[in-house]
Amino acid sequence: MLGPLGAHGRTVLRDLGVVLHVPGLMALASVPICWALGEGYAVTAFIVTAAAALVPGQALYRRFRQAESMGLRQAMVTAVLSWGLIPLIGTVPFLLVAQTLGDSGGPESVQALAPLLNAFFESMSGFTSTGLTMVAHPSDLPASLQWWRSFMQWIGGVGVIVCMLSVFHPDGDAYRLYFSEGREQTILPDLAATVRTIWWTYLLYTALAMAALWVSGMSWWEAVNYGMTGIATGGFGITDRSLADFGAPSRLVMVSVMIIGAISFATHYRILRHGQVNLLWHGREIRALFALLILGSVLLSLENGWHDGEPAWLDSLFQWTSALTTSGFATVDLSLWGPTAHVLLSIAMICGGMSGATTGGLKLRRVTLLASGSYARVRGVALHPWRLMEHKPMADNEAERHAARTLESAAIMALLWLAAILLGAILLLHAAGPGAALDDVIVEAASAVGNVGLSTGITDPGLHWSGKVGLILMMWMGRLEIIPALVLVAALGMALYHLPRLRPGQRSRGGE
Repeated sequence: MLGPLGAHGRTVLRDLGVVLHVPGLMALASVPICWALGEGYAVTAFIVTAAAALVPGQALYRRFRQAESMGLRQAMVTAVLSWGLIPLIGTVPFLLVAQTLGDSGGPESVQALAPLLNAFFESMSGFTSTGLTMVAHPSDLPASLQWWRSFMQWIGGVGVIVCMLSVFHPDGDAYRLYFSEGREQTILPDLAATVRTIWWTYLLYTALAMAALWVSGMSWWEAVNYGMTGIATGGFGITDRSLADFGAPSRLVMVSVMIIGAISFATHYRILRHGQVNLLWHGREIRALFALLILGSVLLSLENGWHDGEPAWLDSLFQWTSALTTSGFATVDLSLWGPTAHVLLSIAMICGGMSGATTGGLKLRRVTLLASGSYARVRGVALHPWRLMEHKPMADNEAERHAARTLESAAIMALLWLAAILLGAILLLHAAGPGAALDDVIVEAASAVGNVGLSTGITDPGLHWSGKVGLILMMWMGRLEIIPALVLVAALGMALYHLPRLRPGQRSRGGE
């Protein structure tokens, strides 16, 4: 027995050792970037980061290499711990660079990342592809930290488990790990082929995004960073006002990049490999994506026209797309928009993009499933009200039973999602102080749980520590789609319950 993980503890430790190679290799890959950017002082920070990840990672992997196979519950525990451990490693460059520049009076934005909690917040936001930030002026950051923030989101968009499976050949446990990260389908029957397909698709669209943004008027450095975070639907930027610092061509290109990031890798594969362009208008989930993009943009424009006297068509289109695709980029100060606009954006952030994409949120597969199930129920009651008197203990056939289980799963996830947002909003109301408006905290909570990154100004270095911790937990749970996090809590609770207890009258050794 190994603590709360029981008999499978060795397997979990082995796979955690493998996962630690991801931030280690990321840090090593960043070393030549630092040299190329002329920031040799940051090299030490990334070498230390690589050592902090690779040394224990190799030790765990070699020590427990022969560990037994795991079940789905243990795979979920591994994924949950991985998504806490990797952001912790990701804080090291922030802390060391801030310490180095702090000795010579570094920029205020760098010093905002000097406290451990702020650095961990930034790293968690990066790896979960959320985009909420402790940095008020990203343009003041050294280029090495601008790169690290973008690199974290780019890797986080595709998923650390997918990155791990691209370093080590997938085995029997890999399927459980793959699905424990919130993924619901493989593109090809072979998992290794699926991982390769995801990567070449991701690399292709990243390169195209960079090129398109550069042509639209961005500098090459801006295009590189926004191309990475755009296709990852992340939200981190290197300019102070996000996309508001660029003209209409760059904004329209980014709208296209965000939409591409919100479409599943499976759909991209079929379009690119087999030319099935008709998939863009066939399929319930992708039709819902484009329908919501059009309908939401119009509603948001009308609301802004009602509230401010100006519909702001381009800004409304951009912000709605950013919310629905859970990207988190901004062209306006959302704190200046009205409460109804905030509610609309919160609904978009809850929905999210397609399953199997880089997006967060509840996912449109579940949203459309719940909508169609509700419609069928209402229609059935309206047309055949006497059927309410019928008692059917179970579905008549396997297909109906499967449909019922799928609908039940979607309903449970939606309930958990709304509960997380509600609890997060209550926490932020206390942490942000008496001046916080209810619609503002709802936006912030929905943004954190949905891994979006849009903010009404509550996320700030001056936010009370309880608010920062709450947002970190919300980002963490949202990236895992909540249930794996609950599995870990249940495992820890069971471990504590089964701890050896002293019998009545028995004295401990320390008291003898």
